[in-house]
Amino acid sequence: MTVWDPLRGNVTILALERQVSTGDIAHSWLLLGPRGAGKTSASLAMAASVNCLVAPAVGCGECSSCLRILRRRHPDVHHVSAEGAFILVDQIRESVIAIASRSPFEGRRKVFIIEEADRMNPSAQNALLKTLEEPFEDTLIILLSAREEELLDTIKSRCRIVHLQRVAEEQIATMLEREGTSPEKALLAARVCEGDFQRALVLVSSPSAWERRSLWLSIPRRLVSAVDALDAAAEIVTEARTAAKEREGEQKAEVTELAEAMGEGRGTGSVRTALAKRHRRELRRTEEAVLSDALDVLGSFYRDALALRAGGEAVANLDRLDELRTWANSPTSDAAFVGAIEACVAARSALFKNANVALTIENALLELARLVPAIAALPTPK
Repeated sequence: MTVWDPLRGNVTILALERQVSTGDIAHSWLLLGPRGAGKTSASLAMAASVNCLVAPAVGCGECSSCLRILRRRHPDVHHVSAEGAFILVDQIRESVIAIASRSPFEGRRKVFIIEEADRMNPSAQNALLKTLEEPFEDTLIILLSAREEELLDTIKSRCRIVHLQRVAEEQIATMLEREGTSPEKALLAARVCEGDFQRALVLVSSPSAWERRSLWLSIPRRLVSAVDALDAAAEIVTEARTAAKEREGEQKAEVTELAEAMGEGRGTGSVRTALAKRHRRELRRTEEAVLSDALDVLGSFYRDALALRAGGEAVANLDRLDELRTWANSPTSDAAFVGAIEACVAARSALFKNANVALTIENALLELARLVPAIAALPTPK
């Protein structure tokens, strides 16, 4: 077993694995690809490979270093993500530039994973440029992005670029079956997760993720009035905050683990400060992920109903076919379905622009209740 095993369905990632395992490591990488292409998973595999205690350049996936990196708990692997709509210059200076000049605490290399690097504003990108031009030997910087056009040419020219693609549905289903998932559940997870193997794996292995999906899919049949919409919005927000609370409990264990590993030696104060900031960002992103998931699932439901009406077969929510057929045959207009889908997309976009969470979700659900109110005589989901 290695850290690359869960990613073996992606041919491009296999090529990336070969480059890393042969020691062909550039100091700066840019992993490009759509959501679900495996950018984050690949970056963690790279970080684990270069710092593995048992199989350097390979990543055994079982040593303490690999496990902590995969859990995002290693003091030498730094995750940088947007605080709000953008990654600002001060964040790059504090979270990358200042730390890059120091020696690793325990690993062979310091690794900086900049998620959604396209959200760096021009000042932040220019600040990072010098570090990319004159990298430290023990430093690895990995930029992740789905929007290459938002990155400066000078940034791209100093990175080794890898284009990743989503994994085919059939491959994901096969890999999930190898993990012990039933064929029916594997196909459903592969379909609804749209080529994102890690997301599909979480869905089939996490009871809470599966329960949340069921909750989201129960909403369309409950949206009779504005009151119902507000109740559903409150449920979504509560679920997001509960997920953040659960993550906060995991973070406390991470702080304890880090303290035991580092003691009170040099520079530990700055690492603890950086960890506290990262934890605050993580809690917000955990909430955002649950809220976005709710909107994605709702949008996919109305999209499926519209697809069935048009005679299409590419339905994501295969376990809701009877209910979807009822919606497809209902008096609800095509324009209303399209408007519902657009409302979900717009709300998701607003969340990433620091909009008020509760208000954004409430407005989205009120719009859904207006456009696609629940219809009578819906079949009970199996």
